[in-house]
Amino acid sequence: MLKVGLGHSWQTIAAVLIVGAVLSGCAAGHIPLNNPPELYGRERTEGSSVGDGGPLADAHRVRDERSRSSSGSPFGNSLKDSPSFVTDPCPPAGTADFIQPGPRGKLNTVSHRALTMRYSIGDRFNVQVPGAPEFSGDFVVNADGRVILPFAGELAVKGVTNDQLTAMIEQALIKAKLFEAQGFKISVRPVRYAPINVSVSGAVFLKGRVTINAGRDETKEASLGKTGDSPLDRFVGAAIRGANGVRPDADVSRIELRRGAQLYRLNWRGAVTGEPVDDIPLIDGDHVHVPEATCFQSALVRPSQITIGGIRVFMSNLTVPALTNANASVTNDSTRMPYGARLLQGLVSANCVGGSLASNARRYAVLITRNPKTMETEVIQRSIEDLVLSPDRDKINPFLMPDDAIACYDSAITDVREAATTLQTILAPFQTFQFGRFAGKQN
Repeated sequence: MLKVGLGHSWQTIAAVLIVGAVLSGCAAGHIPLNNPPELYGRERTEGSSVGDGGPLADAHRVRDERSRSSSGSPFGNSLKDSPSFVTDPCPPAGTADFIQPGPRGKLNTVSHRALTMRYSIGDRFNVQVPGAPEFSGDFVVNADGRVILPFAGELAVKGVTNDQLTAMIEQALIKAKLFEAQGFKISVRPVRYAPINVSVSGAVFLKGRVTINAGRDETKEASLGKTGDSPLDRFVGAAIRGANGVRPDADVSRIELRRGAQLYRLNWRGAVTGEPVDDIPLIDGDHVHVPEATCFQSALVRPSQITIGGIRVFMSNLTVPALTNANASVTNDSTRMPYGARLLQGLVSANCVGGSLASNARRYAVLITRNPKTMETEVIQRSIEDLVLSPDRDKINPFLMPDDAIACYDSAITDVREAATTLQTILAPFQTFQFGRFAGKQN
């Protein structure tokens, strides 16, 4: 009997050691390595809800505001951590549909002539000369911006309007002494405007060179035998969308278009306010620059002609009782969200909200994002219960941006339950062994 008691004491000591190791491992697992604890743990309110007005909630609010105001960046500690900048006259955090005021007076330099379609590389047009079929037909602008006329040489036509092209061809044919100026008639009509390459920089999500006005069925259009074209995707808005749209800190009232030595300033506030916009048809080689504003503008976080319609968000919900992403229904459909969705909507899509109140209420989530200004990866933590119950949830419920990542973590009570289950699994072989020894001695 004494030996049996010693065996049970040994089991008790082992159980205590294993429980301590497991629980310490669980506690350490809440904070990922190489992550700033002051940023990651700022909104960790496991013991109290931000919305209940308790002293711990007030302390968290004060610490959060101090950390934001002390940052040297106009975004605060993170673009995603605060839905507004700290620079005046920016709105308070959570202000809905805010857009920075437009410029005073008329700063744009758009003229009526700039709004006219102009020929670029790859464009096709039709020439008709009455009684001269050998000079009639379709012509294409070459890669060097020139068009070759039969017996009349080459013409540099990149950037010219249809009226200018008509005059240029007429003068070239007369100059080559192919026709007399008296009574000469010619008709030039556009057939198809081709895809072009333009560059986009500034406050956009994916700056660089983009191709616009592509993806059209040229074979089907040619079979119609028509002249004239309306390339809606060869304008400024299409170029910005090709760069994944403007960021929330873009100054859309001062967009710049540079074409050679000419600079145009365009006002695109109307894309979200309904005002008229300065839209210009583009040609190959144009450069569009979107300057940065001083404020985070929530009005720009929605689908529009200069923003993307939807975003891809990476989600992980390896929580109990859903042990895999497949069982949690985190599929392609749930990870594609409309632009303008917030963190709480992403958590609902990932099945992180709901379930047993006793075990799931204290669950929390982590948002992993990349600051578009500094290109640094930042981690933001939020209590799911705080997001659901807080009356000012917009202040702590950031917008989701392209390629953000969401991860859900279990509550403390679920951690303890999992630790107990793990402990039981580890001790089961020892209990079976001790029971076998005890039964053998009895026999």
